[in-house]
Amino acid sequence: MSPWYARNLAAFGSFMAPGSSRALWLTSYNDTFAYPASQLTMARWLASGWDAILLARAKAGGVNLLNAFAAQGGIFLFPFILAGLWILRRDLRVRFAALAWILLFAAMTLVFPFAGPRGAFFHAGAALQPMWWSLAPVGLDAAVAWARRRGRFDDRAFAVFRGALVGIAALMTVAIFAIRVLPNWEREDGHYAGVETLLLQQGAPSDGIVIVRNPPGYNIVTGRAAIALPTGGLASVLAVAERYDARYLVLEPLGTTGDLRELYDHPDQFPEFIYLGEADDDRLYEIVR
Repeated sequence: MSPWYARNLAAFGSFMAPGSSRALWLTSYNDTFAYPASQLTMARWLASGWDAILLARAKAGGVNLLNAFAAQGGIFLFPFILAGLWILRRDLRVRFAALAWILLFAAMTLVFPFAGPRGAFFHAGAALQPMWWSLAPVGLDAAVAWARRRGRFDDRAFAVFRGALVGIAALMTVAIFAIRVLPNWEREDGHYAGVETLLLQQGAPSDGIVIVRNPPGYNIVTGRAAIALPTGGLASVLAVAERYDARYLVLEPLGTTGDLRELYDHPDQFPEFIYLGEADDDRLYEIVR
């Protein structure tokens, strides 16, 4: 993380980005994109009600547990990992990993219930994956040894099942990649190429900043600087455009609500925005400032 902290120090004058601590007071995932961040306060969080606060954390806990079973535990590896944990429970390295996982689970469930289920728990947990993968063969060997004591299998069982463990993991990886990744390869953000073509046709300068739903995706596809579409409607969009000198707005048909939906459906009725055209159902506007 050192390079990232160095970047923050150069950009913001602090190791953490401004507003980072306000992530504690999110009332929904969309609050991640709230502007200005000063509206995210403890008072606003408490005003959302304890029912909503507790329900969000209960849902986060359920999703994180499912993640622990399916992703971190690899589904079929999960029982062997648990067995390995129990067998090596006195090993300090295993204890440290288990404590780290418990603390991580608690943080991503109780403190960050919106970021955790949306990938933060999965990615942060990657640091512990080598431990879980090391424990799975321990649990597998214990299961095979238990079966051998009951007269099942022969001496080759250990090698056969170890090989099968690796083979099944490889097959599942290939299958999930083929089902989840390949069909959507470049489909998620590839449509931004059409938006960029439209921008260039309208004479947009190469340094013109775009406000868009997925700014990293837009930048990867087009090379153009982009910033995130804020929650809060048109007023927030105009405030962000003023603050960061953004000149263009891209609205997509999905996930556009409130007065942004009105702008999408009636692009010629808002004097603050000049409608430039449409590409693959994405609508492009120039922001009047």
